[in-house]
Amino acid sequence: MTLPLEGIKILDSAHQYPGPYCSMLLGDLGAEVIKVEQPKTGDPARANPGFFKGINRNKKSITLDLKKPSAGEIMKRLVREADVFTEGFRPGVVKRLGVDYETLKKINPRLIYCSISGYGQNGPYRDLPGHDLNYMAMAGMLDSIRDKDGTHVSPGVAIGDLSSGMFAVIGIMAALMARGHTGNGQYVDVSMFDGLLSWMSIRFGLFFQNGSSARPYDAGYGVFKAGDGKPFTLGIAHENWFWDRLCTAIGLPEYVGIQATERHQRRKELVAELESVFSQKTREKWINILIEADVPVAPVKTPEEVLEDPQVLFREMIQELKGPFGESIRQVAFPVKLSETPALIQSPPPELGEHTEEVLLKAGFTKAEIKKFSHEGAI
Repeated sequence: MTLPLEGIKILDSAHQYPGPYCSMLLGDLGAEVIKVEQPKTGDPARANPGFFKGINRNKKSITLDLKKPSAGEIMKRLVREADVFTEGFRPGVVKRLGVDYETLKKINPRLIYCSISGYGQNGPYRDLPGHDLNYMAMAGMLDSIRDKDGTHVSPGVAIGDLSSGMFAVIGIMAALMARGHTGNGQYVDVSMFDGLLSWMSIRFGLFFQNGSSARPYDAGYGVFKAGDGKPFTLGIAHENWFWDRLCTAIGLPEYVGIQATERHQRRKELVAELESVFSQKTREKWINILIEADVPVAPVKTPEEVLEDPQVLFREMIQELKGPFGESIRQVAFPVKLSETPALIQSPPPELGEHTEEVLLKAGFTKAEIKKFSHEGAI
């Protein structure tokens, strides 16, 4: 079976979260991903093995100390045969290391060079340090994530890191398509901040319309607790028919017929009524009742419950493979199902430098040269 990106070679020097997530997705689609890491320490994510293993399958690991002259020469030879180069340093660092776009495109004009950074490669915030939460705050996203008392909540998922990894995949795929027409590579500048702004499109659409980004929530949209204390969600966004089915199913016929606009206005009152009713039965009973009534409902599941979920099992979204020492490694599968060229998990997350000799031999270096590079501390 031929995979969609078979024959595409990626040099991935971006570490920790966005870059590795991006290259993992590309690797799932068949690209050959060579993960370039610092000797001895490697990707800082290796300090947390579960974190590292979650986003580094389908890759080969080589070690290069780009501060060593011979490592720079190794990189340049690898670039000659590469299709994509990724990096996640702060702006300006790659220039000092001698692996910036202007340098590498002279070696390989067909190279697609992708940089992932907090605010992008230009603009007044270019050099500011930051992490996911900072970019969410700056993009206006954090302002919309609050608890019932209005206090801002720090999400438990790194939204900016993951979204920028996805946008990097889109940018790289678009550049590969363009190269098929022009024969030339190009520079792909991915900003975590810009990506979060894009995900705020609806909020800003509301703001452009009426001067407020506040989204009116239906009384039937939110997280509720059942009588056993277990949380579940209702997903009635605005649909009057779902609201009527809900009220009928839970024994509140007097609320049938209340329209969405009124439900927004009376949200506090109606939510209190729903909470009172939901406290009378267990979550399992309410889930069964509301599914039978065709109301959008779902339990708030723990990771353990997700792993046993029949939909997850049916879609084969958790897959198991063997690690380099025979250990079992579970992975969340590629999320898009392609009918003719499905994504494939082919290899486990690599050990640090596991493929250095293999990759360098393939690039034309001799074993004597590789031994010399190791002695110099370049690999």
